[in-house]
Amino acid sequence: MMWKKGVALLFGLMLITAGLAFGKAAAAESSVTVILVSDNEADSALAEYLANITGAFVVTTTWGIYDPNVTAEIMNYAPDQVIIIGGPDAVVDQYVGDLENLNITVERWWDANRYETNVAVIGNATVKLKLKFENSVIVVPGNDTGAIKEALRRAVKVHGIILLANNTTDPVRVMAKFQIRPKNMTIIRSHVTKGVAERVREKVANQTNITEVEVNITPEMALQAINISEQRIATAEEMLANVTLPPQIERVSEKMLELARKELNISKEAYGEGNYGKAYGQAIAAKAHAEFVIRMASKEWQNKIRFDPAKRAELFVHRVETQLRIMEKAGVNVTEIRELVDQLKTAIENKDYDTIDALMERIQRKLLETYTRGKDKFRDHIMLPKRGKHGEP
Repeated sequence: MMWKKGVALLFGLMLITAGLAFGKAAAAESSVTVILVSDNEADSALAEYLANITGAFVVTTTWGIYDPNVTAEIMNYAPDQVIIIGGPDAVVDQYVGDLENLNITVERWWDANRYETNVAVIGNATVKLKLKFENSVIVVPGNDTGAIKEALRRAVKVHGIILLANNTTDPVRVMAKFQIRPKNMTIIRSHVTKGVAERVREKVANQTNITEVEVNITPEMALQAINISEQRIATAEEMLANVTLPPQIERVSEKMLELARKELNISKEAYGEGNYGKAYGQAIAAKAHAEFVIRMASKEWQNKIRFDPAKRAELFVHRVETQLRIMEKAGVNVTEIRELVDQLKTAIENKDYDTIDALMERIQRKLLETYTRGKDKFRDHIMLPKRGKHGEP
């Protein structure tokens, strides 16, 4: 059997953007919002849901990875604001710096984990976006990819609110916090997360009209989970090979990575035997353990960049050249900036750090000026999605 292989490099070369159906209103005539989110299944569902209601664009980055191409993709929409869903472990802080350097307003909606981030998104959506949810709450275990997809589909259809749940989630308390009084509640889960759903059911007994939906784990769902966990493990391996962790953290990370590999092998064996439920559950576990390693390696990489001026300058060049390509494609003249970048490359080769710092500051200032002046060229090439017209996922 051929298994999908995906290696996420440190800076990344692939862009993942959520494709939405486009409307007829020209972007230049309206305010543009981009939602930046990781490919975490829980956060992504929240982003897609908000985009469907508000008409925002969604741009996706690989979980825990900085990719300058993602910043360039956001620039292509010439947004007035960017809302980040998820914490800095998922959507790394380098993106915030990139966007603020372009004078783009950035707001991060997040909390300690996906469940608390979910609550933060609900709060911001009701207060800042003035969204009012119509009668329905859809509760779904926060690590059940297949069930989350079904929850998103139903939430879009009924304009309901998605509530991600784990063993300690109290839907009644969350709804009371935001004064949400649903007439209906739907609990969606697969066989793998039956226990979580049962605990949720106990907490909301007699509170409202409850419907329970079990999502069947298909071979396609199991295979997708396997492929995603393979990609996460490959990313973890790549990142671990490019950083030096403190000994204790390195040992823990290696154990987690080995555990992820074992769980992935078990998942593949179960898939080959036709036990798709087991394959799905083991793949989800492997993904979670690989993400722990990515988180540790990403933090160390960020520290390395922060304290290594040469690496920081090289990353700066990589980012700026990526942004210049997207600007040139839109018809913006960046000749002057390219000449400055060439000077910067020479300074990096000569290890002339005073010149490096001066040129980086000058390039960033010129980049902001040129991008701001050329925003209309970007907006001439995009169309705003109609509010609430993205279609069902």
